[in-house]
Amino acid sequence: MNRKLLGAGLLAATIFAPAQPVSAHGGNGGASSDYRIEVTGFEGDPSGIEVRPVELGDRMELVRTTATEVEIVGYEGEPYIRLGIDGVFENFNSPSHYTNLDRFARTVAPSTASATAEPDWVKLSDGNSVRWHDHRTHWMDPTPIQAVRDDPSVERVIFPANRVDLVVDGAPVVAIVRVTWLPPPSRMVWLVVTSLAACAVLAALVLVPSLRRFGPALALVSALACLVGSGTSTFRVIASAVAIAVVVLGMVLKNRWLHVAAAVLIVVLAVTHFEVFEHQLLAGWAPEAVQRIAITLALALSAAVVGSELVTGLGATSVVDTDVVEPVAVEP
Repeated sequence: MNRKLLGAGLLAATIFAPAQPVSAHGGNGGASSDYRIEVTGFEGDPSGIEVRPVELGDRMELVRTTATEVEIVGYEGEPYIRLGIDGVFENFNSPSHYTNLDRFARTVAPSTASATAEPDWVKLSDGNSVRWHDHRTHWMDPTPIQAVRDDPSVERVIFPANRVDLVVDGAPVVAIVRVTWLPPPSRMVWLVVTSLAACAVLAALVLVPSLRRFGPALALVSALACLVGSGTSTFRVIASAVAIAVVVLGMVLKNRWLHVAAAVLIVVLAVTHFEVFEHQLLAGWAPEAVQRIAITLALALSAAVVGSELVTGLGATSVVDTDVVEPVAVEP
């Protein structure tokens, strides 16, 4: 019983150790975000173009469909990006070019860049679409507004109708963009569910020794789940694939320690990927809820596999053969 309690304690420590509270949610796109970006409508005729947020709102994408020439107007009203039949061009004398080089607009534009300077068009591609970072379409501070800090559990519209100015075939068009704060998921609920699931599987493996033969299968499922929950991280995808290969190799060679080693790797990958429980929106081919469920499953199963090996290995075990009982001669 002491070994079982120690194993459960080690398991809980593994799961909850990295669960410190998050101080801020930057919503900077990429792997995760706490802000939903939407193009809610247009002023003017948007025929011939498509405008939408991409990369969790970190960038905007404009596609020239049937329009002949489209221009994205910079923050000071200057020509910034131009799309036409000859390709996509960016004005390197536009102050917006330098402002958009940094997520928080900390790049200083040279003296040659101004709203009245002669455009210096540099060709970006021969295509008919462009993605660009636009400060008009997101909250510009890593710290949310005061209302969100006061109660981050409430969804709030930060910018109801920001404007991105365009010129489509010579006519002005404005894309209307709404930015909304999304409360993060309940991290503690997910961690409690993960911990309870891990402890239940651990108890089954420890109390019913015959179930330990399913250890490799559990490790394989956890590795596959970790792969699903990897998001856009190339490193995590490769590491999960390595774990899958190690488990399969252990099955082929009938080596019990290979699937344990793979489970240890999955535990490390899972506990260092708690970002899935901290932000509402997640990048990757799998939806947000699927990624959270996958990491929960990966951590619960892999931690249980490792924990069962720790528990059973902490003390000496004796094997008694009850099939044959040798008679013992007793001298008078």
